Amino acid sequence: MADFEVKVRNLKTGEVMIASMPDVTTCLEWLKERPPMIEIISVLSDCSPADSQRMREAMRPYDSVERELKARYDAEAAARAQAAYARELQSIQSDQAASAEALEGMDPARPLAVKYDADEGFTVVDDNRELTAAARAACMAWIAERNEWVATKGQLVGEAHLEVWPLEVPDGDESKRVREGGRFFPRLREPEADA
Repeated sequence: MADFEVKVRNLKTGEVMIASMPDVTTCLEWLKERPPMIEIISVLSDCSPADSQRMREAMRPYDSVERELKARYDAEAAARAQAAYARELQSIQSDQAASAEALEGMDPARPLAVKYDADEGFTVVDDNRELTAAARAACMAWIAERNEWVATKGQLVGEAHLEVWPLEVPDGDESKRVREGGRFFPRLREPEADA
């Protein structure tokens, strides 16, 4: 039979270990006589909710010294987690600031990535520029054309991903304002309510 494993911590040294036993019954007996200065962190093996409750009830309670040491480790773990969160947040903010700086230095006439959602409309993707009126009109025409393609199947464009020239089109051809390679995903059209 597979071992029954419990994650524990030595409250004197802080060392985290795995206690292995043959089965739940052995674990229940061990918990009744839980060794001094050993904290039960978690049960690693699968067990039923009933067995889990029986283990909680069987465990020898922590004495005052064990509770104090356990609280200290818990506080240290919380402080480490908070510090890691603060570092991660600072890293994200630095990356966002660098991205914003990089975007400001780029050509404002470069293509703009746009996402379309039938319920939410157009959203500019990963860019701080606005969708210009000319670009919006071209995107709407692109969506309308695809809606015609799928209308006979009772569908409409549910989502689309496009790239569009926000300012001048490089060769001046307005029919190329929405760049080739746009993708769309149809969905069923909602049935119209009877009037």
